[in-house]
Amino acid sequence: MKQIKFLLFLFIIFFLSPSLVAQEKEEREFKFPGYSLDKCLRGYDIQKQSNRRVAKLPSQKAQKYLKRLYPSLEEDNLELALEILNEMKIDEDLEEKDRAQMWYYFAYVHFSQDKLGEAEKDYFNFLKIEDADPRLRSNVIFSLAQISYSKEDYRKAIERMREWLTVEANPSSTGFDIMAAAHWQLNEKKLALKNADTAMCVAKANSSKPRESTYNLLLALYNEAEKTDEMLPLYIELVDFYPKKRYWVQLSSLYGTLKQESNQLSALEAAHDQRLLNKESEYIALYQLFMRADAPYKAAKALQYGFDEEFVERKEKNLKMLAQGWHMSQELKKAEPLYKEAAEKSEEGELFVFLGQLYLATDRYELAKDSLKLGLEKGKLKDPVTVNILLGQVSYEQQNFDDATIFFRKALDRLSDIQIKDKKKKEEKQDKLREQALTWLTFTEQEAKRVKILEQRKKDLESS
Repeated sequence: MKQIKFLLFLFIIFFLSPSLVAQEKEEREFKFPGYSLDKCLRGYDIQKQSNRRVAKLPSQKAQKYLKRLYPSLEEDNLELALEILNEMKIDEDLEEKDRAQMWYYFAYVHFSQDKLGEAEKDYFNFLKIEDADPRLRSNVIFSLAQISYSKEDYRKAIERMREWLTVEANPSSTGFDIMAAAHWQLNEKKLALKNADTAMCVAKANSSKPRESTYNLLLALYNEAEKTDEMLPLYIELVDFYPKKRYWVQLSSLYGTLKQESNQLSALEAAHDQRLLNKESEYIALYQLFMRADAPYKAAKALQYGFDEEFVERKEKNLKMLAQGWHMSQELKKAEPLYKEAAEKSEEGELFVFLGQLYLATDRYELAKDSLKLGLEKGKLKDPVTVNILLGQVSYEQQNFDDATIFFRKALDRLSDIQIKDKKKKEEKQDKLREQALTWLTFTEQEAKRVKILEQRKKDLESS
């Protein structure tokens, strides 16, 4: 399986404050039996900070400012929000607890404006105030960790996140995602894997769908560690939770690596059923898997869709595959024009031979003869012996026994022209075709004599 690149999924969400992220509502309910937060955090030495301080309500004066501030934030009117906050900043009558909240919203606005340096200063000002709302403290530390990550100070980001764990009562999976990504950047792959695993575990313990980015990071880490078996359940969940084309294709490829061809086909077929495939190579792979599963009709139908949607180029090789799929499905009317189109594009004679066989099977002997002869003329055949046997059969069906005899004798003369590298297999093939040609030759000579005798008797009867 190809190396899974570390995608640029490095978590856009990492660079947003948790308080600002609007969580997408999931109608689906997620249940993961056996997962608990305590089990997920067993590998972490977390000394929880005792914090019994109760958050105090803003003063009446602060409430007047906040009453004006909230609508401006909801409407994303950041300029107005800054004006209101600057008014609060110069108001000397504000209490310290109110100033802490002011700095929190200053950071909110600066974060939204991508002024991370200003937001960082605002958060530090918040932390200096002992009377600050303890419920917001966790968010502030978390946001400082995100800022450190965005500044590529990965060690500081990890330190901040570990501090966040000491004050957050119910840690989310995002913090572990960030620590995993930071360890990755520091080339600390084992720690990256540990935190990515924890991020997955915490998400499931919280009965929430794990982030797509968590799956991607874990897959990248498992792939690098060559833990192929660990990747399979992740992909199975990914195609369920995030049914995107690349995950179905990667799951199919992984099954192929694990030599599970039936599942490899099922995954790629599922992507096709959802109309996610749009590359020639994907339709060729699907066709080949169907053919190996003895499902030529499904193979031809899938490849035909690729042709119809112009995902698959109408070149000789592809046309030949589609023709063979329809041929093996007994859909001869569909196979015939495809063989013909492919043969006309080919510089070799093989496809004219296929076309000739089709004509022979449908009792169109003249067309069969012409196509088979064209195949011999174009040459580059791996098995010219069989072609001569087929031409002999056509001549036999046309009661042209002299030509049939000539073709069967040519078949015997060309046994050495069979192109098979393996000496034993070549000899076996030669023996089989020799026997076949001799049988037809004997049968033809006998039939020619029988017909000649009948014709002579007919003449004798007519003359008498």
